Amino acid sequence: MSDENEEHFISIDGSRFDLKPLYLELDPVQDVKVDQSDLHGEFMRQSELSAAYGYLTAEAEKQEKLVEYQLERLHAMLDKQVRDEFAMAGERATENKIRNSVITHREYQEVKLELIEARKNKQLFKATCGALSHKLQALINAGADHRKTFVEPTILRDQ
Repeated sequence: MSDENEEHFISIDGSRFDLKPLYLELDPVQDVKVDQSDLHGEFMRQSELSAAYGYLTAEAEKQEKLVEYQLERLHAMLDKQVRDEFAMAGERATENKIRNSVITHREYQEVKLELIEARKNKQLFKATCGALSHKLQALINAGADHRKTFVEPTILRDQ
């Protein structure tokens, strides 16, 4: 299996699970809405949605950490490179000059933008998980209201 396909599997205690079906047909905008005409279906799908978005949140957090690591590594390499360049040119290198040279380097800026995007994705999935939690509570309340409407006892009167 290729590395690209491997990312869709998780291994736990020697068992492999294909997670791709969990999130193939997700729609974050629609998934947090409640279809009043199908409360039962909405309630039944809720755990699947929570699991899918929880998995995507974990993946987004992993991606964020990988980009953070890449940025730290790049910063260290560029720092050394800039110090060496200043030394070879015989220029005085202040920490501020070195820092500015590193953070204005094209490659550093590209990876920094990747990190910003990774953080945004993580926050979006976390927000969707939060919205799904609120949706669950709304479904519970709507179900209780629905049962109350159709099962409310009536008092029979003698005529």
